[in-house]
Amino acid sequence: MKNIIIGLSGHIDHGKTSFIRVINNYDGDLRSDEIERGMTIDLSFSSVVLGDKQISFIDVPGHEKLVKNMISGAFGIDILALIVALDDSLMPQSIEHLYIAKLLGIKEIIIFLTKSDLVDENRVEQVKAEVANFVQKLGFSIRGIHNFSIYDENSINEAKKALSLLEPQAKQTSLFFRYYCDRIFSKKGTGTIVTGTLLSGEIKRGERVFICDLGREVVVKSIHNHDKEVESANFGQRIAFGLSNVSANEIKKGFILSKKGILRKFSKIDCVIFSLTEIKNNQNAVFFIGAKRLNATINILEQSEDRIFATLNLSEGIFATFRENFILRDNAKTIGGGFVLNPISDPMRKSQKLEYLKYLFENDLENAFKILLSAHNRGFGLIQSLQRFNLTHSSSLEVAKKIKDIFIDENALVLYSLSVQDEIKKVILKMIEKNNNAIFSASSVNMQVKWSSLLFTQQILDTLESENKIKKMPNNLYVSTKSKIDDIFTYSKDLIIKELESSPFSPEAPYNIYDKLNIDRKFGDSIFKNLTKNRKVVRLSHNVFILTDYLNKIMQNFREIIKEEGYIDIEIAKKHYNISRKYLICYLEYLDNFSDIVKENTKRMLKNA
Repeated sequence: MKNIIIGLSGHIDHGKTSFIRVINNYDGDLRSDEIERGMTIDLSFSSVVLGDKQISFIDVPGHEKLVKNMISGAFGIDILALIVALDDSLMPQSIEHLYIAKLLGIKEIIIFLTKSDLVDENRVEQVKAEVANFVQKLGFSIRGIHNFSIYDENSINEAKKALSLLEPQAKQTSLFFRYYCDRIFSKKGTGTIVTGTLLSGEIKRGERVFICDLGREVVVKSIHNHDKEVESANFGQRIAFGLSNVSANEIKKGFILSKKGILRKFSKIDCVIFSLTEIKNNQNAVFFIGAKRLNATINILEQSEDRIFATLNLSEGIFATFRENFILRDNAKTIGGGFVLNPISDPMRKSQKLEYLKYLFENDLENAFKILLSAHNRGFGLIQSLQRFNLTHSSSLEVAKKIKDIFIDENALVLYSLSVQDEIKKVILKMIEKNNNAIFSASSVNMQVKWSSLLFTQQILDTLESENKIKKMPNNLYVSTKSKIDDIFTYSKDLIIKELESSPFSPEAPYNIYDKLNIDRKFGDSIFKNLTKNRKVVRLSHNVFILTDYLNKIMQNFREIIKEEGYIDIEIAKKHYNISRKYLICYLEYLDNFSDIVKENTKRMLKNA
């Protein structure tokens, strides 16, 4: 069954709620204050099955002060149903709703002229012409204009037939699960319930979802689509989720659900704005995106007749996505709207950013990638491609492969300009110039060049080898071509032993020794494992290794001290060995392994003393 979301818009008292009531016997005025005041204050949701269509209605408020709720409901709408009373014609809120719908990318509209029982045929034709002319000028595609009266059974049936013939619209959507919470409440026996529109992706009962604003993963206990419990939900459906391990008062309207690790939060986003009134640089506005509302300052980068490229400085971070629509309002009126171009804050010069935004606006991702490579001169990551470009990793890599003179690390998902190779080359050449016998690998080079991926560094090592500057040894290790080392294992082992002998009772940690001797860390670890296995070295703690001969010597000395002092502890050991407590604690704890030693509190003594 096809799912269609229809937004009901129009001025207050033009009959939106009455229209829904006769179409599907649903009364949207559920709150007591709405019933008393005769107006829909909050969003109302209902559905009806017509033919092969599951039609979800979002009835949004028409009152001027409540347009913010209309914006919340408009995200995710396929087709706008404009309700216009024939005794009034177009009114200010109807017009504002149309502008908002246009800014949110809604292209299809169906028009119902209500209260047809109150006017004559001339009035019907007059209003029909006025509405059609205005709607067409805004660029909407009209899917029909129908007279309607809740007292005319034929017009009701005609409306149902017209609705049943509508088709869901192809919309720019993300490739992953994304959902804004627009209502939150708790229900006895069920727990926390959130409602909203599934903006993209799909979800199944029992899956884990991530509440981005809370930074917490929860489980979807239940899924309801218009009062029916279902096992899964897909893009475009109005859905209520039952969530575990979170209380209703922790979730706020506008919170977003997604999958862990996909979306990052930023308080600066770059966008294109289509203005309805004059917008000035550094102007403050109220920013609406999804079901979220917050304050923003508009920093204009470039303004032309038909669009504005700008950076929005937001009052808090949001989890926006590429080409996600938004609305801007100021002083109780809509001043414009547009869509996000760059949801991820990047360090760029103004001219560079402007060029980048224009490429994104034109969907020229190849040239956009080139700008990012220039801005991120030490590598540009594709890990956030879903949020940044609405592209999967594989699709991003396909775009990257069209660009010349770059290196692509497909495993690490990082792109590098070949111009940065020289920076890594200099690090390697300086290392072997300082020590011809330095033993290194891609991993050890990356200890100094942390921004490079292993594959990129390895490619540079391969280049230097082909240039006869370095030579490859066993285990993917390298040395200078000037090195005279034949057996790197024996050579390195002798160096490490010599280093341990230089500070017999306070030996350096292995990694410090590797860095000092220019020995690859992984290779150095293999040497220490060999020395330990052959009992040449004893490991006392995570990073304390001592030559066995010296350990035996200090154990013998400790016994002599016990015989003289009656016991040994940290303070007494400190008088005989001017080394740090870290080492003395290790030696005293090692002493506990001997059967002739007993420990009382912090003192060690001979058992038979």
